[in-house]
This record gives sequence, structure tokens and C-alpha cells, in this order.
Amino acid sequence: MNRLARLVVASSFLALVACGGTTSTVDGTDVPGSDPGASSGGTGTGSEEPGTSPGTSPGARVTLALRGSTTPVPHSDAFSSQTPASQNVAVKSLWLLKTADDPNPLKVADLGTNAIETDLVSGKTNDIATVSLKSLPAGTYTIAKVGVAWVRYRIAARLHDGVAVDGRYDNVEALSDNVVFDGKPRAKGWFRSEFGVGDTTYGTYESNDAPLPQLASSGGMTLETKGADSFYVFPMHVTIDPNETKDQRLVCEVNVHESFRWQDQPQADYASKVFDTTTTAYEPVMSFGASAFSLFLELK
Repeated sequence: MNRLARLVVASSFLALVACGGTTSTVDGTDVPGSDPGASSGGTGTGSEEPGTSPGTSPGARVTLALRGSTTPVPHSDAFSSQTPASQNVAVKSLWLLKTADDPNPLKVADLGTNAIETDLVSGKTNDIATVSLKSLPAGTYTIAKVGVAWVRYRIAARLHDGVAVDGRYDNVEALSDNVVFDGKPRAKGWFRSEFGVGDTTYGTYESNDAPLPQLASSGGMTLETKGADSFYVFPMHVTIDPNETKDQRLVCEVNVHESFRWQDQPQADYASKVFDTTTTAYEPVMSFGASAFSLFLELK
């Protein structure tokens, strides 16, 4: 087991301000954001939130938050699947668009190299960024674009290398340029995959040309990979009201129940409902990301 199957699949998991048919009203401030590029909706608008002068009130704020869930949801395909033991996503920016071809998307937040990572399996709520509501222009937005720095996850698998060994893969992939992971700069496409059993790792594979999922869409979201950054794009409906007086949290709940989905292959030594790999190949990963998602506001 001195070699490792080249297994890394870019996850399509996240949406920071998603919708799933929900409608919300937000009051907020515009914070610096990274440009999603012309192919992703234009150059954008927005300015960094100014500091509060002594003796003045910053006004109401909205906190962007991400929350994972593993509550069972129905799946319409016949693929084999599993819920990852862990599934993390690092968010670096958020843009809101009024239409798909909006030439001036609203730049809500840009964290640069300080991306915030959230474990979607834990169910914990993780605050990504807080902005002042008064700096966000009033309007209704129907599309969100979330800039993603990297993804990492752990899945159960069976490695065939003379003998069949049940273990797990720990994978991480950089989806954008100028990513700092574990204190080291990484370029878009870098990935690392490790196969292990229990607490012991038997092999590591690392390269700079990570493959993407065979299905670009998952759970209602699309992964855009053009340009230096990658974005998860999804429909939603949010109305921004700069006159809101109470602090709020805008929560995107991402369901990852059985989100890792693959197609079983009819090989004699392969088993149904088991993710089988060798040292050179793996069963086709059809999708990996959100099984469902929703957006809602709550008082902070």
C-alpha cells in the first residue's frame, strides 16, 4: 500500500446566501469583495466599511453565517452515496446579483487570503463576516456567488492493491489562486489525497491539476471555475433594506446528507454501495456538494 489512488474531487457544496425558494429581507453594509470577473457578472460595486467615529453608533449589522446539516433528504438518482465523515469549505467572498447578467454585482464581503473554513457535517453555525447594513444599497437580489478558497473532506473507501483494504481518504483541493492553506501559498488546482486506516496514513498523493466533478451542478448550485477564483452560484431571493434597526444573522444552511455520490462499476472484486478504488483509478464520482440548501434570517 505504498502508492495512493489519485482521488480528489472538487466539492460543489456551498452557498453562503442561498435560497431553496425562501425569501428574506436584509439590511446591511457593503464590505470589500473580490471581483468575480466579467464572465461571472461584472466588475461589481461596493466600498470597505468605514470605521465608526467616537460617540456615534455603527447602526444595525448583518452577520453572514454558514451552517451545515446532515438531516436525511430524498435523492432522485440511483447512484451509490455516503455522507462524508467531514466536509469543510473555506469561503473567501460573497457577491449578490439582481439578474444573471447583472453588470454591477454587489460586493458584500472579501476576505482575501483569510478565508473562513466551516465543517458542514458538524451542524455548527460559523460566522463568516459582519457588515454594516447602511452601506448596502437597497434592492432585491436573485443570484448569489460565493468565492471558495478550498475544500477538504473525508470519505470511506476500499482500496484494491493485491488485497482489499477498507479505509478512508482525506482530500483537500484549492479552488482559487492565492490560497494560503496550512500556512503555505497554494495555486488553483493544487490538491492532496491521503489514504489511511484508523489513525495511520499509508500513502499520500499531491499534484497541481486536480480533477473536477463529472456533474458541474449539485443541489441547485453550479460551480464556476473560469478565471483565478472559483464560485458557487445559486438562485435565491434577498431584499436589502438599509433602514433595518436590529442586528441580524443571515444563515445559509447547507445539507450534505449523502452528498458524495458515485457510480458503482461491475468489476468482480467490487462491491455495491462501496466506493472502490485502486492505486491508479476510482469509481466515477458523479457529484459532491450540497444535497439541499436554504436561506433564512434570525436575530443575532
